[in-house]
Amino acid sequence: IIAPHLYSPNYCKGACPRVLHSGLRSPNHAIIQNLINELVDRSIPRPSCVPYKYMPISVLLIEASGSILYKEYEDMIA
Repeated sequence: IIAPHLYSPNYCKGACPRVLHSGLRSPNHAIIQNLINELVDRSIPRPSCVPYKYMPISVLLIEASGSILYKEYEDMIA
């Protein structure tokens, strides 16, 4: 790999809010998990933050033949 010299995938950190509105794009599993935590069993953890938007990363590679290849890998940066 010629470039990039570093790869920073980024990450999400933190708990989801108590009310998961549609703008957060929460899966049904997270909504149900939140309800179970609140109404049934506090030992079940609340859902945690997960990225919903990713960006590609551009990479320059040297192939076995010695030629240089430009490639984009989708969904690599949160």
